[in-house]
Amino acid sequence: MPTATTKFPVSQPSCPWLVFNHGEKEGYSSQTFVNVAQDCYDVASIPEMRNKLICTSCHGWLVLLDKESFDCFLLNPVSMEKIMLPQVSSQVIPFNTCILSSAPTGPDCAVIFLRPKTPCVTFLRLGEESEWIEQDLISEEIIRQAIVCQGKIYGFNFPGYLCTVKIVGSNLVVTQLGAEEIPMYTIPDAFRRWFRLVESCGELFAVAKYYQGGTMKTRHIEVYKMDFPRLAWTKVESLGNRAFFLACNSCNFSCAAVPGSVVKQNCIYFLESGDRDLHVFDMENYDVTISTPCPVKSNWLQPTWVMPARSISATTNDSG
Repeated sequence: MPTATTKFPVSQPSCPWLVFNHGEKEGYSSQTFVNVAQDCYDVASIPEMRNKLICTSCHGWLVLLDKESFDCFLLNPVSMEKIMLPQVSSQVIPFNTCILSSAPTGPDCAVIFLRPKTPCVTFLRLGEESEWIEQDLISEEIIRQAIVCQGKIYGFNFPGYLCTVKIVGSNLVVTQLGAEEIPMYTIPDAFRRWFRLVESCGELFAVAKYYQGGTMKTRHIEVYKMDFPRLAWTKVESLGNRAFFLACNSCNFSCAAVPGSVVKQNCIYFLESGDRDLHVFDMENYDVTISTPCPVKSNWLQPTWVMPARSISATTNDSG
């Protein structure tokens, strides 16, 4: 097993790291960084990440939340710069999505926690007098999954319609765009769908996963792209040279399958809740392969994807 360090891995992968927080009892003092592109991993014990939930990874930054004290802060995994935020209420857990609207160097950066079990959202704007705001939502405003694309926050509300999410003054405004729901197809032996949004090359995609009847085994996956001029979802048959990386939270990414990498193009890498396995769906063959890339067997938190800033720059410039 690799020797544990106190810093993030030096190597910058061409795709996201798959990160596990783990440790003895409930300490979660160690992290394993799986480099999917090179089929290897590094073990670390980073003080800033001990006992922390990785709420999201976006714009090259992490939003981290202490499981006990509820201290919350931003961390740049490359420079190790840390930006403290006000302590968040314990009511924010459980949350289904955390959004970092832009890099904290920008003037309108905000952190948003979307909570699935209460009609409420918790958010703040970064600044000298930042404070968390809790706002009640009506049913059509409750967002179950969201992502940033071209500087805007998009999400699905619980009826299944695409919305924008924006902070105006001290209010969070959810606006339904008028796009139709993603088509529901009859898939043999499938009983429900699971949605994730992902940005790729400036475009917005939705991934719909069908489970096999009576199990949590993936039966089929479909991909749709939003045609904004027509406000219509169009089915995508191929991702070309790109691969999608989907988590159980909002840490979803896209990157190109570069030469020398074991990442497969036209594939979707995804995680299941409460599972440490990595699932890969091949868009051409409709096959799902499963592997266990991390040796940790017990006392681990839900793994998620983390994309360092330099990796983001490299993939953003890719035109695939």
